[in-house]
Amino acid sequence: MLINYSVNNYILDKWQMEVLNWNKDAIVIAGAGSGKTLTILGKINFLLDKKIVNQNNILVISFTNASVNDIKCKLNFKVDVFTFHKLAINILSQLNYEYKICDNNMLPFIIKEEILTCSIEMQKNILKFVKYNNDFKHFCHSTIFHNFCNLIETFINLWKTNNFSFQNINLKKFNKLEKKIMYFIFTIYKKYINEKRSMNVLDFDDLILLATKSIENANLLYKYIIIDEFQDTSMIRLNLVKSIYEKTNSKIIVVGDDWQSIYRFSGCNLKIFLNFQKFFPNAKTIKLTNTYRNSQELINIATAFIKKNPDQIDKILRSTKKNDKPLILVPYKNKIQKFKELLDYILQFSDDIMILSRNNQDIYSYLDHDITFKNDELIYKGKILKFFTVHKSKGLEANYVVVLNCNDELLGFPNKIENNIILEKIFSCNEIPYAEERRLFYVALTRCKEKTFLVYDKEKPSIFILEIKKLIKKELKHIEYFK
Repeated sequence: MLINYSVNNYILDKWQMEVLNWNKDAIVIAGAGSGKTLTILGKINFLLDKKIVNQNNILVISFTNASVNDIKCKLNFKVDVFTFHKLAINILSQLNYEYKICDNNMLPFIIKEEILTCSIEMQKNILKFVKYNNDFKHFCHSTIFHNFCNLIETFINLWKTNNFSFQNINLKKFNKLEKKIMYFIFTIYKKYINEKRSMNVLDFDDLILLATKSIENANLLYKYIIIDEFQDTSMIRLNLVKSIYEKTNSKIIVVGDDWQSIYRFSGCNLKIFLNFQKFFPNAKTIKLTNTYRNSQELINIATAFIKKNPDQIDKILRSTKKNDKPLILVPYKNKIQKFKELLDYILQFSDDIMILSRNNQDIYSYLDHDITFKNDELIYKGKILKFFTVHKSKGLEANYVVVLNCNDELLGFPNKIENNIILEKIFSCNEIPYAEERRLFYVALTRCKEKTFLVYDKEKPSIFILEIKKLIKKELKHIEYFK
């Protein structure tokens, strides 16, 4: 058994080494800042350094193009690193399948067209369902119409990515109006399928489904499948992986953190991660318990905060870093003035600053003649500050993190736009209110190497701010305010 191993001049800890030494299936629970990417790189390098397998025997899958490119850049070897969609394309290319990808606007166009041309009776049903009190003509020019279109698109995407069939639906859950709306959505879905067939085109989920059906004819040499961000996996992605796993008799190692699962309504099914042994019965659970980013004081607060969510994997994170004031509350009366004062303060120590917000548009309310925003970058006094939505910040870090707009508002943090009742009844994981928003806030809290600043309206702090206040008092005895 190997005891010490380094990756990019970092010595792996004993839990990371356990992943390297384990030669069977495993699920690796990797908490925030625990070095999951380093562990993945270490496992690949170890397998190839020790000549356990060849380069063409390893398949690495990650969630986004950015994370795939990051892994490729850091690897010393050339192995297959794909997103799920690129993996499907690679399999179909090997089998010489000819296909065209449909336009991204095809489904939204069909949805709008079907709503605008629906019957008078269905118009009445829609207005009643969305609780719109004006006439249908006005509805079609409202933001509620836009939200209703998004609901239908989300429903169809979730239906496909979760590989649902009518047997999955308990119709007793739905009232008459909900059933009528649901059948209307299925009419649109059928139209979408027929349009794709008539044009002989596929969407990205079709590629995954087709690749899964075609695995038996593919020539695959994989002996290890390594998957990053596995908490964000959907059912059709799982089925593709299982088909490769079974055909090649390979070993599978998945890495992820259920506390950071934030893509539920993009198709992610957290139950797959939580019940991994159901799909791979002999897999070992390995937990990475050291965190190298956050202080122990911040970890204690963030852990207590996220543990309010039920149905998750219990874990303990440890850090050797200490910081008596890791979270600073920033209440304001004048948001722009307070934001500039905060930036002036932080820039005394470092220009490694990450500005985060729940919603992309939030940043515009903080701009004036001193602060400009261009190409996703804030410019203040000649300094360039990184801005991300919290979703896009996942996996990133900075010395100092500023989280904007933690207000008790419809588009605050948590975002209070309720998930539609139909989506909840079909796709719900029976979670507490704002469970996904809580995981998103946890991601925001854990991006910092030094301190996180939580900015909010003094008159309307969000429920998360009120919770964090109590947790800070419990852990650190007093709250630190930026004044």
